Amino acid sequence: MSQTTSFETVSDTSATTTSQPTKVAPTLKLDILRIIRLCQQQHGLRHGDYQRYRSFCSRRLRRIRKSLELTYGNQKKFQKPIITDELVAKDSRYLLLPLICSERAWAYAMQLKSEANTEPRKKFHLLNRLRKAVKHAEQLETLCNQQKTCDARTKLEVQAYTAVMNGHLKFEMQSWADALQFYIRAQAIYDNLKTGVRSEDDKQMIDQRIDEITTNARFCQYKSGDKNAAKELRSLRTKAALDDPEMTRILDAFLSETHEQQTSSISEITWRQRKIQVTNEKVRLFFLNLQEFQNEIKKQDVSFDTKMSLYESFLKDAVETLQLVKDELKNDPTFKPVPASSVTTASTTRENNDKLSDSVWLYSYIAWIRLSKMIERNLAMIDNGKQQIFKTTAVDTGKVDVTSTKKVTKPADIIRMYDLLIQFLNDILVIPALQNDKTIQADVAFQTIVYKACRSFYITISFIQQKRFKESAAFVIKTEAYIEQAKKIVDDGQQLKSSEINYQSLLNEFTFIQSKLDEVKYEIQTSATSAPIGSGSPKVGTIQQSFDQPLSIDEQKELDNKPLIDRLDTYYEDSSLTNKSRLNIVPLPPPFKPIPCKPVLFDLALNHLTFPSLDDKVQSKRQATTTPTDKGQQQQAGLTGFVKGFFSWGGKKQ
Repeated sequence: MSQTTSFETVSDTSATTTSQPTKVAPTLKLDILRIIRLCQQQHGLRHGDYQRYRSFCSRRLRRIRKSLELTYGNQKKFQKPIITDELVAKDSRYLLLPLICSERAWAYAMQLKSEANTEPRKKFHLLNRLRKAVKHAEQLETLCNQQKTCDARTKLEVQAYTAVMNGHLKFEMQSWADALQFYIRAQAIYDNLKTGVRSEDDKQMIDQRIDEITTNARFCQYKSGDKNAAKELRSLRTKAALDDPEMTRILDAFLSETHEQQTSSISEITWRQRKIQVTNEKVRLFFLNLQEFQNEIKKQDVSFDTKMSLYESFLKDAVETLQLVKDELKNDPTFKPVPASSVTTASTTRENNDKLSDSVWLYSYIAWIRLSKMIERNLAMIDNGKQQIFKTTAVDTGKVDVTSTKKVTKPADIIRMYDLLIQFLNDILVIPALQNDKTIQADVAFQTIVYKACRSFYITISFIQQKRFKESAAFVIKTEAYIEQAKKIVDDGQQLKSSEINYQSLLNEFTFIQSKLDEVKYEIQTSATSAPIGSGSPKVGTIQQSFDQPLSIDEQKELDNKPLIDRLDTYYEDSSLTNKSRLNIVPLPPPFKPIPCKPVLFDLALNHLTFPSLDDKVQSKRQATTTPTDKGQQQQAGLTGFVKGFFSWGGKKQ
């Protein structure tokens, strides 16, 4: 934990040797905003975990009370300790007790707020905890105001903190006018504090606090009947920096409330010359979100991160709405989803789309919207990736050198995005209402060719970076084939009049690719001619040198140690070649090479030799060792051993 309190010792510099110096009490200073911000960020509120933050507050209260020896009586009698001005004057840590108690009560209230959606009775407990938080905040303000040594900034921070807690209480009680007054007061205090702060960290914390208060204040104004506040709340919701879960929850509640008031106006939609009835309220909310999403995306001042956050939130809503409509189609006989594997034969399954019900058309429309927005999102990500991979150098013509740019995003990432684009286009063909649509099929076929050409180009760039020049040359030919195929479709006028896309605008993608293909070809040829031939020396060709870039001293030393036959691919002025006494053309003596050894003798007659028989000698030795007395002893020993073994006694113990 960072530093919580600090004292500024003031000494009397005007004291003389004859007069005794007077004691001045230290200035009391408490950085409330810094304390609660650091605690919240380090103990759960960065992820919206209010229970973890409440547990931390309880543990810290126990540590502070233990260090201050502030007990609640003894084992026999309970006695509540009272924090007086004298105690605060002795130790400023007493001020942390009401502050942490207020934070703990507020965190418990926010935890109950998330649980009150399923258990409405917890709403009353929530209000009681907020009242307790306000009580502790007012106690802290009283203690600071009674201290004469407390500095002005601490008093202002305490007043702003108390105003925010009162605003939260009135906000949950739906007293919009009172809550607005408290929020405006807190905002004014923080604005004054910001002018007197020099540290950039403190200014950033104050700005974040003001943003939170501003959002709540705008919501109170909207509830009070201010129409201009609704526009400001919509603009706040589109900011990508809204990471506070509580602020996001407030803005989402505002948007859902405004949408519910507008759903009555959407009862019928038209798509591909077909009128579709919309009866589900959640589906109506989805189309309202679609309108607002399109308006926000078209704005010019929207950053890339903001666009991505808007796409993610809208696509999440689209998936939930699509699943909702699909569940309603379980008993519809006209709905027969076709897997992507049978896309080639899907057009023969239905000969007439007029037989489809409105529910199937609604499902098809939402599925088409979802896939279209996913394609738009991937194209935006590809454009951003291009800017990172190919950063323009300081050239007047604006051309980009592939070999000299600093790569931030890998070409494999863009290849993956084009793979997803092709997959999304194939998914469009299996939408039930679009399986017989020739216009959609022609548009998808043309887009697939264009995206395959772009994908092949970035595969070429990836292979060049991996020094795989044969594969890159093959993909250059493949890219040119796709480009010629796409241009032929446009030149022959194969685009249908009912097409919803502009083929010529898609061909503009090839302008950048064609400007790079020539550079790629030259790079492949140069790299192929400078590649080492054979593998006799593993270090041949390890040094790449151009005529515009001189060799360093270390590279020259490395080349001097090599014979000329091993560095033919690199040119530089070697003075040793003019000196006949120390020519270094080939290594002498040459390196040893392993060769197979020649056998001196092969024993081929071993398997064809016949050795004399020794059976008669072996039998005579056996007869000599066996005598008649030995046979009797063997029989007796055998009979005795059998009896001893049968009665299990007399055996030898091993």
